[in-house]
Amino acid sequence: MNNSITDGVIIVASAAADFITDAPIVSVDPHVINPNYPSVQGTNFKGALDAMNYLLGLGHRRIGFICGRPEIGSGGRRLKGYQDALLSAGIELDDALIVPGDFTTPTGHARALQLLSLDNPPTAIFAANDQSAIGVFQAAEESGLRIPEDLSVVGFDNISEAKYLGLTTIDQFLADMGYVAIQMLIKLINDEPLDEQIHKIPTKLIVRSSCQAISGTV
Repeated sequence: MNNSITDGVIIVASAAADFITDAPIVSVDPHVINPNYPSVQGTNFKGALDAMNYLLGLGHRRIGFICGRPEIGSGGRRLKGYQDALLSAGIELDDALIVPGDFTTPTGHARALQLLSLDNPPTAIFAANDQSAIGVFQAAEESGLRIPEDLSVVGFDNISEAKYLGLTTIDQFLADMGYVAIQMLIKLINDEPLDEQIHKIPTKLIVRSSCQAISGTV
């Protein structure tokens, strides 16, 4: 990427902590370690809180969580949102309900089966992204469970497939993140100052049909 091959580089959810290049860099959803270049991020912690508070409001108390990639900052902030929402509701954390993930559908499927095989399985699963949530749908079908009657599911990202599945999810406005990243990069290429090194785009809860209240609750 050096020697005038590129004028600038956008890195999306990379597993690497740092890069060395002659060209300006903007990162989207950066590594946990603070990069030495500007970045665009969603409000991942707030989004996870919103998702969890929605499920808690429906009466769910045993909520499973399929984590994201631990080296990506968004994964850690979504886990923290899950944990803090439960603690704020006075619900003790259960390590058995928190399973590792990597933002992929096959792993989401395997981890959902793990959660559903517990002696006291969750009534809802919050997946760290929509791809993992698709795996939950697959696992529920294999297990003979109906969504949302038997299991509520929430994802994160609001990818195009989420709408067709009726998946309740957190929209982090991916297209907007890309647009902002490009605008920041153009400024860097033109040696113009940035308004901010870290640009955060607010997330939004999108309610669809994949969640249902526990019987007897509103």
